[in-house]
Amino acid sequence: MTAPVSAQNVAQLIAPSPRTTGSVMWGPTTVTLPTTSYATLTGGTGGLVDLGYLDENGLKQKEDRSNTDVFAWGGDLVGTLQDKYSRTMTFKLMQFNNKDVQAAAHGIANVSTTAATTSAGNEIAVKLNAALLDTRAWVFDGVYGQQLCRVVIPIGRIVQIGDIDMTHKMFSTIECTLKAYPDANRNHGYMYLNDGAVV
Repeated sequence: MTAPVSAQNVAQLIAPSPRTTGSVMWGPTTVTLPTTSYATLTGGTGGLVDLGYLDENGLKQKEDRSNTDVFAWGGDLVGTLQDKYSRTMTFKLMQFNNKDVQAAAHGIANVSTTAATTSAGNEIAVKLNAALLDTRAWVFDGVYGQQLCRVVIPIGRIVQIGDIDMTHKMFSTIECTLKAYPDANRNHGYMYLNDGAVV
């Protein structure tokens, strides 16, 4: 009999920080999305746009697999049925005075800008209303040493904005709750990891 081989390896631990190339990006659902942790992202017109800093808690992901236990006569558990599946992400956008951040939080059609003049700086005007927020593609990029991680959401929509505090005691942030929806392959998202150990 062969004993199991220990899989303990501290080199496989990861505590991601944002990449210098951007950490949270969104774009139209028609944008070409990456299929690796290291592929160059599509920017420019019709591409992905970086939304800047997240707060220190980064990205929180939640997977919901609600299920129901099934019991037979006599009380034995004989199976468990999965009722539903969903993915939810929460994060706080920090760059409050940014048109793309405001568009993500309040809707692209609800945000307009006026360029700076000799008498006033750049102006962002935001309409606050009940219109559904935009369904977009999302990419979250992290790095830890040489290791890379990337979460790709082909179809997602912000469905909730948290309380927005305006106080001298802290920077104003926008807490976003993002729901992921299945793509043509019935995947709600993709995660890519790379250990950075080239040969």
